[in-house]
This record gives sequence, structure tokens and C-alpha cells, in this order.
Amino acid sequence: KCRKDPPSLRWYHGAISRTDAESLLRLCKEASYLVRNSETSKNDFSLSLKSSQGFMHMKLSRTKDSKYILGQNSCLFDSVPEIIHFYSSRKLPIKGAEHMSLLYPVAIRTL
Repeated sequence: KCRKDPPSLRWYHGAISRTDAESLLRLCKEASYLVRNSETSKNDFSLSLKSSQGFMHMKLSRTKDSKYILGQNSCLFDSVPEIIHFYSSRKLPIKGAEHMSLLYPVAIRTL
């Protein structure tokens, strides 16, 4: 199927490395984020975030019943975009980022 992704997925960068994610975030302000494929588990994703302390990488894991969870303490979500939307207006359930929300999506640079 050749469908275009909805514009809300512009923060999804696919199979870039942690290092590449940090290079992109380095130029951005605090609370900027992007989502990429996890380098360690192929069904999971990583949320890379710029915080005042530097960079944070949080796992977006798929549960046995095909839901998604952020870190250890988030609610269950049906999809990654739902997680991103939820935490764009609420504080993250992640130690070290409790004061932060996902404010600035780093858009993928299309050619």
C-alpha cells in the first residue's frame, strides 16, 4: 500500500542510531524529541529526548497484547503516536525527566 504517513509522524526517524539521534537533538532546545527504531530489540522503539542534563533515550516497548508502554511506569497505549500525543501535554513518567513533556518534535528532513 502506498499511503502517505500522516503529518503527525514527522518525529519518527526510523533506523537511525543513538549517536545520530543525539547529533540531531544537539542543535535543538530542551524538550525536543524524536522516535527511532530500537537498536537492541527489533519490535521496540526508542524515544530520544534532550533534557537539561543532556540526552535521554527511553524505550517504547510493545507488550504481549500489542500495546505500547513508555519506560516502566506509563499507562498502556494502542500506538506510539498515542504515547507521543499523551506526553506532549503531561509530564513524563521517567526518572530524571519527571518535569518534562514532549514539546518540540524534531522533524525528519525530507529531501
